Order: sequence, then C-alpha cells, then structure tokens
Amino acid sequence: MTFNLPLGLVFARMLAVVPIVLLLGDVDEERATWAFLIFCLAALTDAVDGRLARRMGLVTRLGTFLDPLADKLLVMGTLIPLQALGLVPAWVVVVVVARELAVTNLRAIASARGYSVGASVSGKVKTIFQTLSAAGLLLLLAVPALPLALLVYSLLSAAVALTVFSGVDYLWKASFAIAGRGVPERWRLPQRSGARTRAR
Repeated sequence: MTFNLPLGLVFARMLAVVPIVLLLGDVDEERATWAFLIFCLAALTDAVDGRLARRMGLVTRLGTFLDPLADKLLVMGTLIPLQALGLVPAWVVVVVVARELAVTNLRAIASARGYSVGASVSGKVKTIFQTLSAAGLLLLLAVPALPLALLVYSLLSAAVALTVFSGVDYLWKASFAIAGRGVPERWRLPQRSGARTRAR
C-alpha cells in the first residue's frame, strides 16, 4: 500500500475521533468548542479526499472501502460519548451502530464475491444528516440554546429515519451477492490486471 495525500486524509478523519472522545470525557464549554472544531475539520476532509483521489488517479477499491468507513467511525465515535453525556438516547446510538456495522460487513462480503454495491442517494443523504446532527450536538454543548436544540434534534430525527431506510435499501442490494442470485451488471467490479494498484 503506497501512502499518498488522499489516503492520509482518510486516516486523519479516523484518528480525529481520539481527541474528540478525550475532550468529551470531562467536558465544559471550551472543550466542547474544541471538539466541535475538530469534528468539523475532520468532516470537511471527506469533501476533499475523493476529489483529490480522482484528480490524481488514485481511486481504488481500498480507498472506496476506507472512505465511508472513516465517515462511520467519525460519527459513531462522536455519538457514543454524547450518549454517555445524555444528549443522545441510547436506542439511537444502537440503531446507528448496528446499521453501520451491518452495511460494512455486507460490503466486505459483496466485494469478496466480486461485486461493489455503491452508496445509494438515501445513504449519502443519511451521512450528511448524521454528520450535521453530530456537529450540532457538539455545538449545543458549547453554546446551549433552545432554538439550536430544536434544530439539532430535528436533524437527528431525520438522520435516524434515513439510517433505517438506507440500511434496508443496502441489505436488499447486497442480498443479490450474498444469496448468489443474478447481480445487475452495474454492480460488478471491473477485472483488474496484474499491475500494482495505488491505494487511496
């Protein structure tokens, strides 16, 4: 695996969970502000690494797998300590974590069988709402306000609904590969030559 800038941004997004969790361990408004800023900076790398990978010709199966995984780790790694602080119901975290773990495992199984089921529109919108919800909850810790709380929990409700819907949609698509049924041609991974692939 060759190290490059897009791959570095993906790993940076994963590692951003560490300071966020540490800051939320003994939280006050200042520490919550730092956690919010780190989360936002990490989330913004998601909009950069993909474009860099495409521009630099570094789009690979590894990068395609790690990129959404980094998003999941960032969101789940933030929601879990927020739940411990009482800002998120435990069942919400269970739904989010269960869905993301299930989809990650299904993606790995489908990939091992030569298929790539890309994210649906609902899955992409789900990620946006989850990210906005987590960022909003961190901001709410730093700047408590009723109007902000109403907005944040509205976003969180939408994120949960999209999490369930997109999870069911992905399960249906992945079931083709898992059950060995005929898989639509657009989901088949391209055959690779023996040349070494640069990892994103």
